[in-house]
Amino acid sequence: MFWSGVGRFGTMGLSFVSNLILARLLMPGDFGVIGMLHVFIAVSGVFVTAGFGSALIQKKNPTHIDYTSVFWWNLAAAIFFYWVLFFCGPAIARFYEMPELCPVLRVQSLSLIITAFSVVQTNQLRKQLRFRELSMRSLTASLVGTVVGIVMAFLGYKYWSLVASNLISSLAGVLLLWHLSSWRPTREFSLQSLKELFAFGGLMALSGLVESVYTNLQSLIIGKWYSPKDLGYYTQARKLEDVPTQSLSHIVNQVSFPVFSSIQDQREALVSNVRKNTKAINYINFPLMALLIVIARPLITLLYGPKWEISIPYFQILCISSLVFSMNTLNTNVIKSLGKSRLYFWVQLIKRLIGLVLILIGARAGMLPLMWALTSIGYTSILINMYVTGRLIGYGIGPQVRDLAGYFFVALFSAAAVYLLGRVLPVHPYVVMLVQIVVFAAIYILLSRLFKFDSYYGYLGIVKNFLKRFKKKK
Repeated sequence: MFWSGVGRFGTMGLSFVSNLILARLLMPGDFGVIGMLHVFIAVSGVFVTAGFGSALIQKKNPTHIDYTSVFWWNLAAAIFFYWVLFFCGPAIARFYEMPELCPVLRVQSLSLIITAFSVVQTNQLRKQLRFRELSMRSLTASLVGTVVGIVMAFLGYKYWSLVASNLISSLAGVLLLWHLSSWRPTREFSLQSLKELFAFGGLMALSGLVESVYTNLQSLIIGKWYSPKDLGYYTQARKLEDVPTQSLSHIVNQVSFPVFSSIQDQREALVSNVRKNTKAINYINFPLMALLIVIARPLITLLYGPKWEISIPYFQILCISSLVFSMNTLNTNVIKSLGKSRLYFWVQLIKRLIGLVLILIGARAGMLPLMWALTSIGYTSILINMYVTGRLIGYGIGPQVRDLAGYFFVALFSAAAVYLLGRVLPVHPYVVMLVQIVVFAAIYILLSRLFKFDSYYGYLGIVKNFLKRFKKKK
């Protein structure tokens, strides 16, 4: 968990700094151009991986022939889908009525081929829980891409700086991964091996396809029905909200899935691990999202400048949705770790069909109704996920709500207190924001001690043990 956190928060931190600088060098429309194309690359990426990465982790003892067969599948599929997108570029540009999208898509799609060289090694290291190596690799690759993107934006390359940043970061990540991993593909290939892995991975791929289409549908709808500028505001709000949300979710997903899979036959241990993870992650997630909602206005104007003020309500609504994001990830990982790929697929499909209806209704009413539609989808999904988890391992809606209710209400009370404080302090908004952060942390910690939250004492124990080890080394 620690090394996964280092890698994810470090990478997201670099991305955040890069985005902060690029937001001042580029215009909202530049970010909108990249956002319009992401859906096509993301969907193609699902077909490239075909769920085999998850299947390799879920399988207890994968063989070399399993790994090398998956490698050659990934590479062949990546090349195929690159050419599909290459020839579809003009049609996609006509769909958006923006000719410049065609060359951007053709260059950006190279990321499919680059990423294909990293799927097997990444999942090998994840299965071995070697998150230290994965974290160092991610940080270094992200740093290289960040530098390239900022330099190109400064030189006036506009949206091409975002394209170059993504490609260079992916390429650096592959080179480092091949240096870290001793595994190399051979010329062996087994269709039978792929068939066995596809029994689990195929439905995972279908689930991933549904998820990818759904996740990127917002950008496609906004880009088509509204304007690149509107998409740019949404993209920046989403990126800022993603820094904490996706970081926590990534940590949960990377660690909980292989760990839950390793104890899938030990029901009591599995329930205990799921419960501990649920409480530990949301003890951080609830207060973080609540605080971000309160300080959204000074935070965005400080980081991006006044020209991005339109994205403030988008960001606040997305944070409300993200209160349950990590919970959704944990609950779906329970289904995957038990090998219930068919159940996982149908659960994801049902949730996304409901989500699609809500998105279309919200989008027709305007940008803010669309944001609220996305929020309602998150809360509908968590109810469904918790119900399924309850049916599988007995840790469903009632137990999870009871475990998390205290954390939620303490976070809500702390946020309300600092919001009222901000209304009466007669000082500069940025000074108010700093005061609110400090006071919020103090209230939340004091109430955690008062109510004896076990997650608080768990984190406190981790910090104390770390300090003891650090003193011994000195």
